[in-house]
Amino acid sequence: MKISTNSEYHSALAQIEGYIEKGFKYLTKPETEELKKLSVSVEEYELQKYPSRYKQGLKKCWSITCLKKRMNKSQLSKQLEIPNSTLTEIMNGKKRINLSIAKKLHQKLKMDGNFILEVA
Repeated sequence: MKISTNSEYHSALAQIEGYIEKGFKYLTKPETEELKKLSVSVEEYELQKYPSRYKQGLKKCWSITCLKKRMNKSQLSKQLEIPNSTLTEIMNGKKRINLSIAKKLHQKLKMDGNFILEVA
């Protein structure tokens, strides 16, 4: 399923929201498959239409992670086993994520591997 217009995009988002409201454990197998297809289509459309969404994505994602886990940036750098200065440079776009850090983001923070590759 390919989304090519804003109307199709918003329709797909509405369908996704409906499935989420129903609750994942109450979805039938066909509904689960449809949700997966819709999610992929929406993501592809967003990447095409709004490519800059990942520029601040990692910084925002880390900020949300810190809020959820009630930790500060220093504690986050300890959990990722990287210097605080390295974390700051990555968050400010001055340094790129290497493979070691990408693995830690995925394993320790449960970040989506595809997202990490997009922002790396």
